[in-house]
Parts: sequence; C-alpha cells; structure tokens
Amino acid sequence: LSAIAGAIAMVTACGGSGTDSTTTSNTSEKTIGAITGFGSIYINGVKFETDSIRPTIDGLVSNETDLGVGDVCEITGTVNSDGLTGTAQSVVCDDELEGYIVEISLATDGTGTINVMGQTVHVNTNTVFDSDTVASVNDLAVDDIVEIHGFSDGSGMVTATRIETKDSSEDVEVKGLIANLDEVAQTFTIGELTVDYSTAIELPEEALVNDLYVEVETEIALSGNSVDGYTMIAYKVEIEDDGDMDIEGDEGQEVEITGVISNLTDEGFDFYGSTYLFSSLELEEEFDLSTLTEGMMIKVEGYFNSENQLVITEFEDEHEAEFEIEGYVHEATETGVVITVGNETMTFVINNSTRMIDEQDEGVIPVHYFGLDDLGVGDYVEIEYYMDEATSDLIATELEREDAPSS
Repeated sequence: LSAIAGAIAMVTACGGSGTDSTTTSNTSEKTIGAITGFGSIYINGVKFETDSIRPTIDGLVSNETDLGVGDVCEITGTVNSDGLTGTAQSVVCDDELEGYIVEISLATDGTGTINVMGQTVHVNTNTVFDSDTVASVNDLAVDDIVEIHGFSDGSGMVTATRIETKDSSEDVEVKGLIANLDEVAQTFTIGELTVDYSTAIELPEEALVNDLYVEVETEIALSGNSVDGYTMIAYKVEIEDDGDMDIEGDEGQEVEITGVISNLTDEGFDFYGSTYLFSSLELEEEFDLSTLTEGMMIKVEGYFNSENQLVITEFEDEHEAEFEIEGYVHEATETGVVITVGNETMTFVINNSTRMIDEQDEGVIPVHYFGLDDLGVGDYVEIEYYMDEATSDLIATELEREDAPSS
C-alpha cells in the first residue's frame, strides 16, 4: 500500500476497568462486536447493563444465559461518559453459519483455516472454542458439525470469534452475498459453495440478484468434493437484513463496530458490504493506514450522516494474544490478577476486553457470569496475553479458569 499516506501513531485502546458512571451520552450508540464477558454484557470494551431486556438470538427472544463468550451481537443503547459502561436498549445476536466441516488446515497452536460448507473460516488465537465432545479446536475432524460465530466479508471468508461443536443439526445454514447467479440452472455461489435452489420450498418474493445478502438452509448433506467443489441443495432461501450487509442507523448516532477488512486496495477497502475510500475518512486520531491488511479484524468508531451512511472517524487494532501461560491464582484485584508460575509470580491486567471464561466443572457448575470477583486464591487459570509496548504491562486477552491438573 505504498500509495497510502499513512500517519505514524496507533489509536489508543479504550478498554479497562474503572468505576461506573451515571452520566450518559446525549445520543444513542450502535455497537457490534464479540462478547468478552457477562454480569451484564461486555462488548468492544464496554460493560452494557441489560437488566431490563432480553436478547434476541437467531431471531428468537431468549435468555442471556443462552449466550456465550465469543458470540457476536449488535447492541443499541447509551454509553456513559467514562466510555467503559453503558445501558443496552436492545441486544441482537446471530451466528454466521452452521454446518459440516469439509476441510481442515490448522497449525498445532490452533490457528489456520477450516472449510465449513464452502466457507473459509479463519481461526486465530482470539477464537473461543466451545465443546462438550472434543478438547480443543485441534481435535476437530472432517464431517464434524459446527456453529460459527464471527465476522464475514459476505463472500465466503469468516473470521471466527467462537466455534461451537454440535452433536446434530436440524438446519444447515450459510449466509452471504449471491454471486454467479444462473437463473436458468437456478444456481448461485456463496464463497466456494454452489447453491442449487431449483427445488427450494421457500424463496423470497423479490427476484434473486447478484450481491443480494441471503441465508440459505438445507436438510441434506452436500454433494461434491474439495477438487470439484461442493453443492448445496437448498430448501429455503431467505433475504437477510434487507438484502445488504450495510450498517445503518439514525443521523448523528454514534457507532463502534468490530469487523473484517476486505477487498483492500491503495484507494480503500470494504467493510460490512460498503466501500470506504481512504480519501473520505474523517480520522480524528492518527492511524498508520499502511498497517491494514486483507482479512484483518479491526474496530472502527464513527457516526451516521444525514444519508444514514457510516462515517469512520477512528480505527483501532484488534489485539491478538502472543503468549499463553498457566498457573495458580496468587491474588486477584479490581484491575488484574497475580498468578504463581513455578517459583515466580506474574501480574496481568484484566480489562473490559478480556474474555472471561469459567471451565472449572469437577463437582461444581461453571459460573456463567464469571469475573474477577469469582477468582479465589489457588484457582488454576490459563491466560492468553500480549505485552503493551508503551507500558510493558501484560494485558490478558483471555482468562480461563480450569480444573487443576491432577498431581
């Protein structure tokens, strides 16, 4: 991206602990991101109070306990002046796809890709793995059924924030933008998957066209192979989100959204189905645009203009874990945890962006609303983290409490 006149400074992360504030912003905010914790819902570094509402999950009014860390949700609400707390007015959560794994290409550290129904699912160190049947993402196998939560470019690439294995699936479903529409053969593609809708029992009233955002479901196995490609015989094709991936809101509404960069060029990039030119950005803080890469997960802030279009004013990198360590809790504070590793102790910062997961279940029920207050001296934890270059602090991206290893 040599043509990009990038600035040199990175955006400062806004996560962290801190006390609640009762002063709210004057305008509503739309937030889209992956859940990092509960006790309310933590998304994009903000703790949203949810006492008065129930979340909508895959179109159904549900309970907060049905959600998991790594689920992607859209929250409309207000954010307090501290930037760390707020109140949700609505919570809407959806998965990206559910179906069979057809190919796997993972490294020993659990990063890499898996092909689910012709969609390339990227797995990184921030991906949460949830399963009662296998121990880790490296235990996945071809033909396993998985539910993928994450961020999609709409054209067959998904960055997974949570992968959940299933014993069975009533409906195999894929979302994406229609491409290569053949009205005679009644087929189109989403990513590397060919969809045959010639025998579908449910189709939208309006005509199918290329670039229409749809969800496709089937009740039978795919046909084909990795060389010739896979075909889904669809029984249902539904228009998703009014047929496009654009983020929409009211004029003046503030926005904080995590998503994936795609179709990156020297002039701009695609984000949630819209193209943004670098020349049109209204960045309030310097950001080195040359650090953007294809498929990069990033958080943006901005607002909706008079034409209900998202105007981006700020970028922030999504930190990935660089290290992993296990040990026993020596001390838990309001802002972090000290663990004992061998004969030494290590101190980690815990903030609103730290994924907090309780997997301790020998003789106890895991705590769904798991937080620092639930940690006790002697608890065994696994921490994924990175070092803040400016402060040398060890920032935990994930803390998982586990059953202590047997001696």
